[in-house]
Amino acid sequence: MQTLVALDLETTGLDPTRDAIIEIGAVRFRDDRIEEEWSQLGNPGRPLPRFITQLTGITDEMLAEAPRLQQVLEPIQAFVGDHPIVGHAVGFDLSFLQRKGLFKENQPLDTYDLAAVVLPAAGRYSLAALASELKVPRRTSHRALEDARTTMMVFLRLVELASELPYPILKALSEFGANIDWGAGWVFESALERRTPQDELAPLEFPAFSLPGERSP
Repeated sequence: MQTLVALDLETTGLDPTRDAIIEIGAVRFRDDRIEEEWSQLGNPGRPLPRFITQLTGITDEMLAEAPRLQQVLEPIQAFVGDHPIVGHAVGFDLSFLQRKGLFKENQPLDTYDLAAVVLPAAGRYSLAALASELKVPRRTSHRALEDARTTMMVFLRLVELASELPYPILKALSEFGANIDWGAGWVFESALERRTPQDELAPLEFPAFSLPGERSP
């Protein structure tokens, strides 16, 4: 696998046209090896809403000496470079940064989109729920660097599950993803490229299942 960057933001709200970034966390990794981490608070130039402080633990006092966002953009751009960006509902995070001119050409990889395919029976698809489902340890939430670490580990587990899909399904998903703007297509294309020609000839098998009240033979 090539080098990827898991990215997460904390913001003052959900609207990239009105709200501001208050923290960026990023983890650059290759396979399961972390190459480097980067984290920075950013002063939004306004008081934080109370619910954001309650959610993140970030306070106005913590941000008082932090640099303004404009001073943070160049370092995060240098850290990420042109690598694909992994995020949970990654379009949300990128919407804030792309408004500042960053990462418009980077390949987005979305753990939400990927989980919807490889974990179709999951009850919930929040980052916390997926981490629990995949037995990924999680120390805290709603802090950018820790959530970026969790996103990386969730992504790697989902990639493992994707690589175990039968060849015909991988091929169909890869072809489907090639024609739409989808945050999971790259994963299925990469998994398909790692398969051998013999995999294409293997019979397609489905696991046995039971209807409610029945037993599998």
